[in-house]
Amino acid sequence: MLFLKPCHRLAWTLVLLPLLATAGDEVPLSGQPITLAQAVARSQASNPDLAVAGYALRVQDGLSLQAGLAPNPELGITVEDALGTGDRSGLSSAQTTLSLRQIIERGAAGRRVAASQAGRELLDAERVEQQLDVAAATARRYLRVLSDQLRLDLAGEGLRLAEQAVKAAKERVDAARAPDAEFSRAQVDLARAELDREDIEHELLTSRRQLAALWGDADASFGVAAGNLTRLPDLKPFEALAGQLKANPSLLKFGSETRLREAELRLAEQRRKPAWEVSAGIRRYEAGNDVAGVFGLSIPLPWRDQGQGTIAAAQARVEQVDASRTASELRMRTHLFELFQELQHARHVADTLDRRMLPRATESLQQTEYAYARGRYSYLELVAAQRDLLAIKRARIQAAVDAHGYATEIDRLTGTVPGSTEPQ
Repeated sequence: MLFLKPCHRLAWTLVLLPLLATAGDEVPLSGQPITLAQAVARSQASNPDLAVAGYALRVQDGLSLQAGLAPNPELGITVEDALGTGDRSGLSSAQTTLSLRQIIERGAAGRRVAASQAGRELLDAERVEQQLDVAAATARRYLRVLSDQLRLDLAGEGLRLAEQAVKAAKERVDAARAPDAEFSRAQVDLARAELDREDIEHELLTSRRQLAALWGDADASFGVAAGNLTRLPDLKPFEALAGQLKANPSLLKFGSETRLREAELRLAEQRRKPAWEVSAGIRRYEAGNDVAGVFGLSIPLPWRDQGQGTIAAAQARVEQVDASRTASELRMRTHLFELFQELQHARHVADTLDRRMLPRATESLQQTEYAYARGRYSYLELVAAQRDLLAIKRARIQAAVDAHGYATEIDRLTGTVPGSTEPQ
């Protein structure tokens, strides 16, 4: 189960309301609407890559079980003073020894188990990191679906404007106030608008399929993606965001890796206490049918090889983890600052488009349509006003996509899960 703190930005911006009924006119949407929270939940439950990671945990569990097992005893049989010459010919003077040998590891098993358990802990941390990656990927693809829905709606608006221009141009041509070429030009623009809408329809179908693939579905069986993309995400102060970096699973993973490397170091130090081998058995003498006990102890003498190189390498790996963590923290903080600045800029762009450009472009088109209908403006001026308005609306959609995209990356850096809480 995933235990990560809830999203404080991106999920708030995705207000649960059906969007773009016009998109359903062309793109078949037979399923129920889906929210970001639902999409993330599906990905967490059924993502194919997370399923593969689950098998890695099972593999490590098996290795941990094996690490705690002691070496098996060995049963040995030795025949001496047999098949020789003189008095030692045949088996009459043979000595037969039946023995049982056992290796005494002197603590090595416990250290193997500790290293294996530390490896399991590291895999757990990596799985949490993968779960957050999948949640962030889901938010990105969900954002793409929302964007394509809005773009399809805007393409429909462009198509309606083109149809209005064709109608107005025909009226002028019929009234002999414009040449036939003006009507032909309007028809060309209408065909172009139809192609633009069709192109976005295919892009929406693709983005929906890419989203569904994150939870293992070959087809996008869900309905419309619900959310108000144009509502911009909130932005916390930079220092508050920087303080949340400690929750990043990539940084938390370094703690697990440190424990693993320290366990490996202790295991390497174990070589200074090599295993002993003890044996006990019974020896039978053919001559006289006598029986005697046999005992043995084998102790390696680590005069030369005490594992110095292995210990030094293990110690270096421990120190390497600390250095890697420091470097990662610096990179993450720098990247967070870049995302913070980009999000600020995207919000400023959207605000400028909303307050200064979009109202004026809308008013300009209305005035141009009025003047064109009365013969005071040319067709080129009408088309220019239409294209200006549509371009500004496209830029507004892109500014919202950029803002939510940067918010998603900030959430990923600070260890939050998009869609883990419903908007209020």
